[in-house]
Amino acid sequence: MNKKNISHKKFVETYEKNIKEYRQEYYKNIVRSTSSNNASMIYLIFYLIPIILSILIIFLGNFSIISHVIGLLSIIITNIILKIMSSILNLDSKSNYLNEIRKLGFLSVEDYEKKLKKYVTGPGGYYEYLLKDIMDKYNINEKTRKISGIHGELYYIWTNANQDKILLLNSRTSDKPEIISIRFVNIRYFRIDYTKKMIVLKTDMEDFYFTLDALDTLNEFIKEKRFENIKEFTPENHINDFELYMHNIKNEIDKEGKSNDSDLTIELSKIVICIIAVAVIIFLKNASNKFTWFFILADIITFITFANATKEITSYKKRSYKKDDDYIKIINTNPECIERFDELKFALGIKPEYDRVYTKEGACYLTWVANGYFHVFLNLIYFNVVYMAVKVSDVLYFKREGGECIVKLKDKTLSFTKDAEKIFAKILPNKDYEWIKGIQSR
Repeated sequence: MNKKNISHKKFVETYEKNIKEYRQEYYKNIVRSTSSNNASMIYLIFYLIPIILSILIIFLGNFSIISHVIGLLSIIITNIILKIMSSILNLDSKSNYLNEIRKLGFLSVEDYEKKLKKYVTGPGGYYEYLLKDIMDKYNINEKTRKISGIHGELYYIWTNANQDKILLLNSRTSDKPEIISIRFVNIRYFRIDYTKKMIVLKTDMEDFYFTLDALDTLNEFIKEKRFENIKEFTPENHINDFELYMHNIKNEIDKEGKSNDSDLTIELSKIVICIIAVAVIIFLKNASNKFTWFFILADIITFITFANATKEITSYKKRSYKKDDDYIKIINTNPECIERFDELKFALGIKPEYDRVYTKEGACYLTWVANGYFHVFLNLIYFNVVYMAVKVSDVLYFKREGGECIVKLKDKTLSFTKDAEKIFAKILPNKDYEWIKGIQSR
């Protein structure tokens, strides 16, 4: 294997291991960071200023001990000043993708995407060869049925020999070609979302989104799983699916925070190593009493490494997710979590027009009466689903008591703000405490 192939292999491995997830997040959430040529030039200037200034100082100081100390301090001070300026000018990157590729020496998304297309996603790239191998293995050809995803994916779709799984293979080489295997028993349903004009295929672990022209093909393969054809209503399955998904989201959030802390430790270690390296360089230079290009080169490399590490440390943001409010803020602004939560409400038959009541802490609950049951659902994305359905006959009464409205059930009491009394008077008209009291006193 020649050096060029080794370089390509390393690029692919780095992309798959370190960059891929950030890139998917970048495009999935349509995170648009400052990546124009002007922004790249500004970033390059901000990146080079501490390095040029510090090297200039040690040159002017004739590589003395004092010039080295002042040079290192100038890097720290300059990076702090540039960090403040970039925050004021809103030049801080909010994209993990851009942050990661900059660590590899790429100044913009465009620069990295060009090389990615050449080695991985473009014609003759790694993904094209991988797709061909999979198609040959599974005997897939142009006669194989296809369905389209809403983000431009084009999937080959077929069933296995036992007819108990559907298999999908994305033929678009911008994504890694992989077989997606979905067991029939794990499919909850598929349905048409008329609002978003797409088809939702819901499984126990994942949701898939296809364009409307996929309907005929899905009807052919899994007609019995169409939402309108589902005969059993099992809310427990949908709730468990969502809670498992949210548990995985929580693990990802915690993992990201730990990874961020680990990166800080690495950069701090680099700082210490650079300081030791500077001390060794000064000692060797004084011991040899010679001014050679070796010491100049060693100095420059050390100062560049020190500047890089300092830049990363000044950009570090402590992430602590120990409080519920921190988690709630993150997951309730996450588009994917919102989409899954909306799908959960659809699966449970919860409609947007249902009445809203609030606790004194400000938590919003949807409440309604249907099929002889009184329902209460916490309308907030969280790791656990709060959903209760009790027979109307098990509701003893509701009443306004002080500054709140309570709903008394057989085994518990629910408490909401006083405004909720009007809602319960509408949906539970025969459970008003004063009305029941009047009836009993007759």
